[in-house]
Amino acid sequence: AIKRNEETIIPRGNDELQLNDIVYFTTTPDHIQDIRELTGKTEVDVRKVMIMGGSRIAIRLIHIAPEYIKMKLIECDREKSFKLVEKMHDTVIIHGDARDIDLLKEEVELIAKEKDKPVNRLRLRDSSETNILACLTAKRLGVAKTIAEVENIPFISTAEGLNIGSIINKKLIAASRIFQLLLDSDSSNVKCLALADAEVAELVAKEGSKITKAPVKDLTLPKDLTLGGLIRDGKGIIVNGNTQIQANDHVVVFCLDTAIRKIEKLFN
Repeated sequence: AIKRNEETIIPRGNDELQLNDIVYFTTTPDHIQDIRELTGKTEVDVRKVMIMGGSRIAIRLIHIAPEYIKMKLIECDREKSFKLVEKMHDTVIIHGDARDIDLLKEEVELIAKEKDKPVNRLRLRDSSETNILACLTAKRLGVAKTIAEVENIPFISTAEGLNIGSIINKKLIAASRIFQLLLDSDSSNVKCLALADAEVAELVAKEGSKITKAPVKDLTLPKDLTLGGLIRDGKGIIVNGNTQIQANDHVVVFCLDTAIRKIEKLFN
């Protein structure tokens, strides 16, 4: 899929990528590095995480993070920061306001001075405006990767255009789950692309369904969806025109929100 300004595009053979497009790929694991090289990106090895705000999301993230990732959390509420210290012994809790530029700069510099010099990631949780501005500040301070929780959906396109990193929106994640429940087909997984008008869904092809009747090039698929890949017998396969979907294949579908009923007709 291609996100260009306010528009989400399901690409076809005659579409061309343009500067500053946000592009979503499907690939097998051995070609991830090829995608990075094609798009001019470098791999970011995350070893240290700084979190703004001791929210439920932040606490959950700290509990499920791998042991090799070292965590710091900045919380402006003094009483809450003491409670967090009691709950999370392996996490550095800092009492302060993460919107304070001097504090943010000091903490980022401390991370950079440590011996192993890991790549930094700053994850933010507060108002949309605060998160966007704090991510921009962190980028200027040399943080390699930032993740902003942006709750105002109209702000998402603006945030993406600022190249601040990854965007998380709880409303869209919830909507993605509802989208999964609305599908009568046997969908095993639906993930949100942080786009207000698009989804990527993983669905199981049923015996005798239309999607299994012919090679992809002969199915006359609607223009608002495309098949990105499939998993067959535990192996990932990229879909092309000559691919024929088989019953029980797990198929990755990129689609606009207008395609929900069309997916049902294809997979049921």
